[in-house]
Amino acid sequence: MPKTTAVAIPVLVILALALLSQGAYLQTSENVVVYTDITGYISVSTVEHVKSAIVYSESVGAKALVFRIDTLGGSADSMLQIVKAILSSDIPIIGYVYPQASRALSAGTYILMGADYAVMAPYSTIGSAQPVVGSEPTNEPKYVNAFKAEMVSYASLHGRNSSVAEKFVTENLNLHAQEAKELQVIDAVEQNMDSLLMNANGKTVKRGDLTFTLETYPFRLVYFDKPVNVQILDYVSDPLLSSLLLSMGFMAVLVGLSTPGIGAEVAGAIMILLGLIGFGINVNLVSGILIVFGMLLFIVELKKGTHGVAAIFGTFTLALGFALTISNPFSPTLVQPEWILRTLITVVAATLTGGLILTFVIVRAIAVVLRKKPVDWLPTGEGRTLDPIGPNKVGFILINGEYWQATSDEEIDRDNVVVVVDRHGRVLKVKRKL
Repeated sequence: MPKTTAVAIPVLVILALALLSQGAYLQTSENVVVYTDITGYISVSTVEHVKSAIVYSESVGAKALVFRIDTLGGSADSMLQIVKAILSSDIPIIGYVYPQASRALSAGTYILMGADYAVMAPYSTIGSAQPVVGSEPTNEPKYVNAFKAEMVSYASLHGRNSSVAEKFVTENLNLHAQEAKELQVIDAVEQNMDSLLMNANGKTVKRGDLTFTLETYPFRLVYFDKPVNVQILDYVSDPLLSSLLLSMGFMAVLVGLSTPGIGAEVAGAIMILLGLIGFGINVNLVSGILIVFGMLLFIVELKKGTHGVAAIFGTFTLALGFALTISNPFSPTLVQPEWILRTLITVVAATLTGGLILTFVIVRAIAVVLRKKPVDWLPTGEGRTLDPIGPNKVGFILINGEYWQATSDEEIDRDNVVVVVDRHGRVLKVKRKL
């Protein structure tokens, strides 16, 4: 046998086996189906979670995205943004009220009606979608008609019974899974994810003029966990916590402005910014403000010498701003969540380390300067006398938020504006401002 033939035969065998294995892989390849959970209060964090899940599912080529829903409702604005994101997706969205005996009430019902394929687990419940103003359901036509129109449009868009869907809003109707299926406001009742995906495969679903053919079997399930920014938002968007942050932040600012030094007002400002996120302020806007605020605090440290307080607050403010920005980018990304998490940890760790080192350097440098020139350093600006002072009379003045002992070559009563002209140890020499 020629040498070339002896070499060619094994090569051809390997190529044939590779082609056969590739063909077998193509025949048994599984459809990627991404799933995640919508639970608890529907808020801005839920909006970010849904948007992130849709972007991720589209980037990995998923055949469908399943939202497992178990909620009593939440913010109407957040619900509208969630349904808008669902209706704008390039892949079919499956809403699944799960597990058994769970609920998708109020905002959860709107989200389920907005899904391309609506499914409920046995004994689960939907309904109670009447708008609430204050703490009570309202019958004001302005609100009821607006949300009725939304509910009817979502049901009609997917070919469901809009007459019954309307009663979710106008009559606070509640339906169990089997009732909802019989009245054609949902598409199926399924025990679990496996049976849902097996039975949904090949079905055609409608979204207005668009139609999707579900390719959900055989399937490979991929769970989409909450991104870091959503986990942060889960806390600050809680209505109780966001209200506490705003009220405590406001009081901390007042305390800080009325007392010497820096600290309380900075902490209060950060709490107010975080509290505003819970009331729907854009996360990117808040993260940008936090980053700029952190930089300004370092400038304050350099200019005023706050013994490291401003620099430490600046370090943690920058780290928090970077955390929100990286985990919630200004435009969609096509990278794995693991990469974002690694980058987030690296940047935050580097920011904290670098900031604390810089704080130490600044504080040490200011301390050296003060030790070298203790007498030459004088408070600047204008002060106010708290006690009467004179040539042989020492009293206190308030200047730059600090209390100093002071004397003067002239008699000056309390509550007069003065300027510093000299210093003798711990006692300032001042004169009346002309």
